[in-house]
Amino acid sequence: MDAWAWGAIAGLLVVVIGIAIWWYLRDDGDDRRPASRYAPRLPDDEGDADAAPLDAEAAADPAIPTGRALVRELYAAAVTPAPVVDPMPADEAAAAHAAIAAACANLLSRTQFQARHMPRRPQLLPKLMRAINDPDISLEQIARIVSEDPALSANLLRIANSPFYRIQEKPVESLMRAATLLGLDGLRPVIAAALVQPVMQTGDGPLGRLPGVIWEHTQLAADVAAGMIRAGRGQEDAFAAQMVGLLHGLGAIVVAQVLRDSYTLHAHLPPDPRTVARVLDEQTAPMAHRIAVVWELSDRIGVALEAQRAEAMPTDPLGRALRAGRIAAALALLAREGRFGRDEGLEMLEAWAASRGVNADFAGMWDRLLA
Repeated sequence: MDAWAWGAIAGLLVVVIGIAIWWYLRDDGDDRRPASRYAPRLPDDEGDADAAPLDAEAAADPAIPTGRALVRELYAAAVTPAPVVDPMPADEAAAAHAAIAAACANLLSRTQFQARHMPRRPQLLPKLMRAINDPDISLEQIARIVSEDPALSANLLRIANSPFYRIQEKPVESLMRAATLLGLDGLRPVIAAALVQPVMQTGDGPLGRLPGVIWEHTQLAADVAAGMIRAGRGQEDAFAAQMVGLLHGLGAIVVAQVLRDSYTLHAHLPPDPRTVARVLDEQTAPMAHRIAVVWELSDRIGVALEAQRAEAMPTDPLGRALRAGRIAAALALLAREGRFGRDEGLEMLEAWAASRGVNADFAGMWDRLLA
């Protein structure tokens, strides 16, 4: 190969690397906010020129925490720093992380990937959703439906005995006992979690903590969303809000597994917390929406999930409740880790809610979120 050909190849590589670096950094230079004690450690993506007025006002006030950046900060904090034996130059590392992010986005959008790796719809999902929304259904009838699937039954009992849902010290060992103790209203979220909760792959690597953090955030966010909807729209809509929150988390788990597999192929490159957080933020809602479509769930669930992609606050009730739940859960988990005081976390949440016209008794649920 002559010198001209080698020069052309070298020039092409420079262009490709330059594009990759631009892609990775494209949102980081134009969205700087005044520093404050509420400012998250990652750049915010929630306020833009086309956002609703409330979002624009919040963006101009440094005393109000930024929403999606808080969730990104939580994801980034779940990445365990890995020792770097032979560090790359900064520009090469940025290009490599950008390439991984682009590869993840490309893989997640492929029909072949979705056909092979899309979580399968639980067989009893349609039947249980009809039963739970039937005002005349009995607890015994619901327990009988759940018992048709031994794996679902075991998962429901495991979740009913988990610290998040457990209401007594003595373990619950039968479906009917769980139904009796929890009641229909208490059984709904447990059934939703049992239906949706994924089999998570955890480990000791840099991303080993990430699935557990994602799912804990998911449970809290779904619980907050359901509580907000229940207060104004009743139990049927509360179950839909619970499902929306859990499906969003299921989408995040799928994305996290793709990230883990992608970084495994590049053992010399430790996962970058900012890249992990960015990919999760950008790809979770689209993946969750695809799951909802494949599972043939209602259009309003799909609308609520799709709304999580937008920078502005969602306008539909389920979408707004989920966004508020995600922010409340992220603040609670960051407060647990000592990023700020517990009272300060509640103050931040109430400031965020007031700036976006979200009415909810966050003070009443804050202790539960921190438990």
